[in-house]
Amino acid sequence: MLGFGQRTALKTRVLLTSSLALILALSLMGVLMQQAFKEKTLQLVEERLEGYLYALIAYIEYDENQLVMPDNYPTPRMEQPASGIYGQILIRDFLWQTPSVLGQDIPDIEPLDINQRVFNAREELDDVPYFYLSQGVAIETDDEVIHATIAVSEHAGDFYQELAAFRDSLLTWIIIISGALLVVQWVIMYWATRPLKRLMTDLYRLEQGAGAIFSEDYPLELRGLTTSLNRLIENERSSLARQRRTLGDLAHSLKTPLAIVHSALDNQPIDKEVIQQQITHMDEIVAYQLKRAAVAGHRTFVRGVPVIDVVDKIIGSLQKVHHRRNVRVKTAVAPGAEFFGEQGDLMELLGNLLENAFKWCDMHIHVTIKTLIKTGRQRTGLIITIADDGPGIAEQKRETLLQRGVRGDEKVTGHGIGLSIVTDIVESYQGELSIDRDPELKGAQFKIILPP
Repeated sequence: MLGFGQRTALKTRVLLTSSLALILALSLMGVLMQQAFKEKTLQLVEERLEGYLYALIAYIEYDENQLVMPDNYPTPRMEQPASGIYGQILIRDFLWQTPSVLGQDIPDIEPLDINQRVFNAREELDDVPYFYLSQGVAIETDDEVIHATIAVSEHAGDFYQELAAFRDSLLTWIIIISGALLVVQWVIMYWATRPLKRLMTDLYRLEQGAGAIFSEDYPLELRGLTTSLNRLIENERSSLARQRRTLGDLAHSLKTPLAIVHSALDNQPIDKEVIQQQITHMDEIVAYQLKRAAVAGHRTFVRGVPVIDVVDKIIGSLQKVHHRRNVRVKTAVAPGAEFFGEQGDLMELLGNLLENAFKWCDMHIHVTIKTLIKTGRQRTGLIITIADDGPGIAEQKRETLLQRGVRGDEKVTGHGIGLSIVTDIVESYQGELSIDRDPELKGAQFKIILPP
């Protein structure tokens, strides 16, 4: 059974995971915002209570073993009973309280050491929350230093009600924003995946036998894929056409020797020598056509073949064959030049051209191979130039040799056959082949452009 990830559509997986991530992110942000709001508010509460506490310290007077407080208080609320803010001063066993404490149960004051401070953000007393701040101080008199503890309490019920209201409001807005962002995300995902849907439709049309290939108006991220698929389709179609052409050529080439064999069999006595000649003739035709059919052509997915290795290998072999002629070969291969195709195609292409160059040159051969770079392509192409100082190829014959379908004798190996194989290979890689006279060596110059 396929797993969930394999059975679920890509769009659904992206939407589910991104929606979950969005909800988690907004929830975490809501928790952090609530915590930050609470901490900041408590900080402000502590600073306010600290201000009241310092004001009470400033008002303290101790005269003749008695605590004397002025008529004014840090805030008028300390004079109003049950106002929600209360002050207390503990000196030895004497407890002084502001008028606001009248009739109220507030947190008990605990004695503290000098400069010791205690802040409680939620002091519970009979299920009623309070903010509580106390500090130990030293009161200097003419005779002694007296330890005292001052405390300020504030009713916290409104604060926690406001905090709950803020939490509810924040949750509501998070839900609204999450819903809106999810809708926007689904719309964006639908819009962003439309090219993928169109790609699937085009693939389906291709499976149904449509002749068209992918257009070039896909987004940049998909253009590399569609370009590769187009090249793959073109390669398959050109390969099929090449195979059909090869079969047609084979059938056409075998007609004459088969007719001669039939004629020889009808004659009495049977001429075995003629039959043997035609059989040998047919073997040569089949061998040649098989060689042509073996041209692999441009491959979309293939590793690069280092060109310098193939060039050196072919030149070394040909120099051994033509060692008596003392042919001098000058090579200039771009560093890192690679051929993206079958190594056999490259060897066949270079082998035929170099073999012709060795055969027709007087003494010198120049081999130049450059890389061809095209914008938007990851790999590189090649520009191959092979020139010799031989007699060259007549201008009126060049176009004839390069015309599609015009070849030498289909059954005899030699110059014409090799060039027809080179033409087939170049065509299979959507390349170009041209023949000219080399300006330096004055002989034939073959120039091949293989696109990336």
